[in-house]
Amino acid sequence: MSNKNINRLFEALTPTTEQKEKMFHNILVQSKDENNRHREYTLSKRFRPVVLASVLILFLATTAFAAAYAGLDETFMKFLNPVNHEQAEHLSNGAYVIDKQMKNEKGTLNIKQVIGDSNLTYILMDFTAREGTVLNAARYRFEDVTMNTDQQFQSTGFKVLDDGSPNDNKISLIMNIMTKNSIAGKAVQLKLKGLQAADPLPGIFETVIPGTWETNIKLDFKDYSTLYPVEQDINMFGYKAVLKTISASPISITLKIESESLKEINKAAGEQKEIDKNEYLDSCPVTIKFKDGTSETTTIFNGLSSSDFINEQMVTIKTFENVINDKEIVSIVFFDKEIPIKKSY
Repeated sequence: MSNKNINRLFEALTPTTEQKEKMFHNILVQSKDENNRHREYTLSKRFRPVVLASVLILFLATTAFAAAYAGLDETFMKFLNPVNHEQAEHLSNGAYVIDKQMKNEKGTLNIKQVIGDSNLTYILMDFTAREGTVLNAARYRFEDVTMNTDQQFQSTGFKVLDDGSPNDNKISLIMNIMTKNSIAGKAVQLKLKGLQAADPLPGIFETVIPGTWETNIKLDFKDYSTLYPVEQDINMFGYKAVLKTISASPISITLKIESESLKEINKAAGEQKEIDKNEYLDSCPVTIKFKDGTSETTTIFNGLSSSDFINEQMVTIKTFENVINDKEIVSIVFFDKEIPIKKSY
């Protein structure tokens, strides 16, 4: 979708003042109907303020809940680039507003929103440095990231977004967290240390703003994933394995595999072959086939692969530059097997 269409979509998904007033009116009417239905006597004047106060509290609580899931930030929407209006609405419905600020003498970090699925979480944040500082490097990240997700493994990374003002003291970042299982609903402590900057590859990251930013946040997003049990034998580099499950969402595809030959499979896969600066071939590619006859193959590796040799389990997460239309997937090809994706799973 173009930026122009995304802007229109963003406006369409944002409630108007008239819609908010209508919500309040409907709550009042509903409250009145409920009172008439359950109470046979007329409220005296001294009780009416109590009822109105209760209705107001209900309205404020409803508004606060709605605000927490008020839709995607426009910068977030442009980063995801949904394929159509329905997907944009689906993504908006799953977003959770955090809106927490961490301030010190070096700068302010604003944690804005979070979205995610069973294995990938995106957090949108803004960093604002002191007046007079220019943040215009090609890449940014934090030197050290601590997040207590209680996961067996996790991987984090950062991507700087185009916020329309490249030469000011503010940047927008997406932090991605890849984990074995979903962290939706988790309350975590997030600690970020030392903002680093780098030129385009092969530029080296250097700390440009020292300091620590720490807070507690709730990752109360709605999991986008659909889990498909598979339980099918597959052949990986000549070794037997079992594809246990596939988890699909607009932002990632995750496969969970079991094999008694996991060490041999990893050895056969070998080291990833670098084809460009920080670009590597995917040694275990996945091909996604869609209803319209098109397909997408993960030729370049983006994501995470982790092997647990003790429990003989492998998890491989495939991410995409833009979101995919997971509702239109008809099958997924992995090594020698094409797995139909059906709602009956």
